[in-house]
Amino acid sequence: MLRLGIVGCGSATRMFHLKALEKVREFTITALVDTDLERLDETLKLCGAGRAYSDYLRLLSDPEVDVVAVNTPPRCHEEMVIRALEAGKHVLCEKPLATSYEGALKIKGVQEENHRVVLTVHNYVFTPCWEKALDLCSCGEIGRIERLVMRLENNLRLYRAKTRFRFEEEYAIVEDLLPHILSISHGVAGMADEVESVEGWRETYEVLDNMKLILTTDRGVELDCFMSWSKLIPRFKIDVIGSEGTIKAELFASPYSLIVESEGVKKKKVSLKGGFNKYIDLLRLNHPSFIGQYRHLYKVIMREEKPRITIDDEIEMIKIMNEVEEISKENKL
Repeated sequence: MLRLGIVGCGSATRMFHLKALEKVREFTITALVDTDLERLDETLKLCGAGRAYSDYLRLLSDPEVDVVAVNTPPRCHEEMVIRALEAGKHVLCEKPLATSYEGALKIKGVQEENHRVVLTVHNYVFTPCWEKALDLCSCGEIGRIERLVMRLENNLRLYRAKTRFRFEEEYAIVEDLLPHILSISHGVAGMADEVESVEGWRETYEVLDNMKLILTTDRGVELDCFMSWSKLIPRFKIDVIGSEGTIKAELFASPYSLIVESEGVKKKKVSLKGGFNKYIDLLRLNHPSFIGQYRHLYKVIMREEKPRITIDDEIEMIKIMNEVEEISKENKL
């Protein structure tokens, strides 16, 4: 069992990480960090960690911590990840790993010097229906992959974030939502390497809260992407369009099923086993993807698996994110 220290007790930690860790026996929560002492105390009661700090450097010096989860606003990630690696800790970092291409390169250099694992939280990659979709695509179920249509819609009012970092930068939606899209498309379509078009507008908030993107990957696959913070019902809908059919998945609401339409088969629903409790888990916001993320982290640290998304992949994703932001600025979106 590995001893985990969590830096940041905001909504991501309380709504998702702690619930997943209740079902992952490979980790025990040893310590917490937050600068808000009231929030720190509330979270401590939720998880029963043995120690709490207001300064993350004290956690990094704690010999009882093997792995650090960095669940802070993106602007903090680069420094905290580097400090954790230098302290000899393995790191799981909320997306994005860094806010700049140069920052991601710096993290890679420190990681190579200290020989520790660094993974970014790309939890939806571990959604059961998406793992099944990847298997079907690799078996040629829908032929050659030609296009992905992805709709990632969120409702920030329902999310009730503890910090306002999303509204401190005009294009924060890019670093908040685009990593999910890039990590999901990576496994089936390759790495996005060209930005074809960028559109954006303000619907609910003073900052950009809706975006449309057309990207292409190094395999020549088109990514038709829509991201939003202002929709009533959250969803993450993906259509994988191949030369001989289509796979449709909804990662938020239906993580255990998908629809396959291919030549010779008009339409079939593929359901994965999960039992009645899977529906209770969804009502409790205990999405299976976070459980999968932590189990993958453990296996990578134990050298039982290789990272599904490497630090080099992260660097390329951040490069695309930076390019989208630059185009947005140039077009004065």
